[in-house]
Amino acid sequence: MAAFQVSKFTPLVNRNISFLWVGQLVSQAGDSISHMAVIWLMLDITGSPSLTGFIAFAATVPALIFGLFSGVLADQYRRKTLMLISDLARFFLILFIPLFYSLGMLSPMLLATIVFAAASFGTLFNPARDAIIPELVPKSQLLKINALIQSTGYLAYFVGLFGAGMLLSALGLVNLFLLDSGTFLVSFLMIILISYPRGEKRASTYENRHLSELKKGLRYVIYEDRRLFWIILITALNNFFIMGPAVVGTPLLIKEVWDGSGSDFAFIESSYGVGMLIATIFVYRYASRYKKGTWLMLGLIYDGLSFIPLYWVGRLGADPFWLTLSIIFVHSLGIPFIQVTRTTLIHSIVPGHMQGRVFSMINLAVIGVMSISVALTGILAEWISPRTIFLFIGVGAAMSGLMGLSMKTIRDSD
Repeated sequence: MAAFQVSKFTPLVNRNISFLWVGQLVSQAGDSISHMAVIWLMLDITGSPSLTGFIAFAATVPALIFGLFSGVLADQYRRKTLMLISDLARFFLILFIPLFYSLGMLSPMLLATIVFAAASFGTLFNPARDAIIPELVPKSQLLKINALIQSTGYLAYFVGLFGAGMLLSALGLVNLFLLDSGTFLVSFLMIILISYPRGEKRASTYENRHLSELKKGLRYVIYEDRRLFWIILITALNNFFIMGPAVVGTPLLIKEVWDGSGSDFAFIESSYGVGMLIATIFVYRYASRYKKGTWLMLGLIYDGLSFIPLYWVGRLGADPFWLTLSIIFVHSLGIPFIQVTRTTLIHSIVPGHMQGRVFSMINLAVIGVMSISVALTGILAEWISPRTIFLFIGVGAAMSGLMGLSMKTIRDSD
């Protein structure tokens, strides 16, 4: 954003970020509830690891299908408008889950269809949100603002899941979706209040078609800045190993290995939020002193290694609930070093008009690849213990980070 625009709208910067932060805090708290509830609901309805993997697949495959085009839209149209459309659509779609359940019509396939539709609209949101931040704050504040925005998700994860664990027995599993639906409406209202310069119109013309713009984005990443190519590829590889077991393997570990409950699952998942929030404070204070590429790859290595101890849950004399919670907490400490530094690195090295497309590729590497990972994890869990899966994926994920750390061009990226 031009210097005169930053100066002119400085009084709005804190207010805009506050609106974005509050909206994200509320909607992501609801998202964390829904994420937990939909996995546990499918596991309760069917008892099938493969169908549990299927519902997680339905929630993540839209990023694989639509993710890149969402990035093009984020570069072509007003990002605030895309975020509003995404929130409003998800508000209505999530309401269908308790509605059809109350009518006795909520089959596994219908649940998967609703989740797929909501996730499809969700692909619009993250690239637009990440790309709008440089329009709201000066470049010198990006690392701290990105840490703040990422902390929203971490705090929301704890608040939402800890709250779900407390409310589950009182409200019932399905009614948690009503809370999630309402959070999208709150986010919608907060985004309406954001005010910033419109800038140049981004709408496409005959000469500026979406497919053409997508090709430009791919060419930029593949040929013009190879650092981005390797960062995206390594991110995809890491998430292929990590995300399936994290999303599907954890509830299977809790339910099948030590017969835990939905509340146990919610409380254990909430420890992610605590650990990530603590680590974000460290990133906020100290990460700018070192190369962001180095932090990113060290975070990926830690991400894998810290999952390996889950192999011993149920094998040792320790209480499996507290052992699992402790391991997840320790694991979560590495996540901000991946997410905050990667987002800030892209803001630093990618031109503003390309950021929507690059963030959509990152989203594809994270959520899109997750869709493959969760599906495979569900299938593997029919024959292999979740504990064994965690052992193998921990090693594989750590190796992806080591590959990136061995590349000087990645290590020195800042």
